[in-house]
Amino acid sequence: MAEVKQEINRRLKRRDVEEVSMASDSASKNIDILMFETLITDALERLSDKVATMIDPINLQLQEINHKLEAIAEETRKAKEMAQYNTEAIAGMERAVLLQQEEISRHQDKIIQLETCLREKRLKLRGVAEDLCPSDNLSHTLSEWLTTLLQLETGTKAINLIENAYRVGKQRQKEPRDVIVELNNTSMREKILSLAKKRRTLNLHNSKILVFPDLPAEAMQRRRSLKETTATLHSMDQRYKWALSGRLIVNLQGTTYSAFDENSGLKLIQAIKAIKEPGNRKKRQRRHTSSSEAGGSDPLM
Repeated sequence: MAEVKQEINRRLKRRDVEEVSMASDSASKNIDILMFETLITDALERLSDKVATMIDPINLQLQEINHKLEAIAEETRKAKEMAQYNTEAIAGMERAVLLQQEEISRHQDKIIQLETCLREKRLKLRGVAEDLCPSDNLSHTLSEWLTTLLQLETGTKAINLIENAYRVGKQRQKEPRDVIVELNNTSMREKILSLAKKRRTLNLHNSKILVFPDLPAEAMQRRRSLKETTATLHSMDQRYKWALSGRLIVNLQGTTYSAFDENSGLKLIQAIKAIKEPGNRKKRQRRHTSSSEAGGSDPLM
């Protein structure tokens, strides 16, 4: 019995020691946790302070960047407004230039027409041999030749058909210079031009003679600048005619179109192509019918 009591006492003592040890360990762990939490809290506070000190300059920099971006946006807006204004101003100036060019062209037309009136009795002959038709006998020779041609072809009798004839241009070895012929009236000029157009070429002393109206240099320059335009019109089987001023005239579906240089020639071709396209032709016919019923007409270009 005594032994059992001793065993019980030993176990009780060992249990107390273990409980004390466990309590000590638990207290030590709690102390460690508290210290760790304190350290973490201190570290977080220091980190927060450091982050705050770092964020303040960054915020200031961000504010400066925002101000700069707002300034750039404002400058961009003003630049766009200025660009829009400049675009509209340029478009206005271009329209003014086009109107001025048209005005200049109209004045040139008048000048060319006046000069053409001064040349209304003149013809230009190309291919008249200089050795067979010397200058001192040029008027007499050409007058007899043209009188004979007119009498044979049209039955027209003419006396003293030519008032004056003279050569123009520089002396050339292979080709004779052109001859300017001044006739006594304009009706003879038109008859000779009609005869030349009918026969294509005329013959004088076995030489082929080409006959042209004597036009001002400006009118001829206009014709030369519209070579591509006339070639396109030929390919489109579109008829055209020349005005005395050198303008190219096209009459199509009751509207008159004209061109006097390369740019206006391109616009003329575009307008005619737009009209001749099947869809556009039907639309234009409907507009033309409505306009005619209302008593209007297509604008003159």
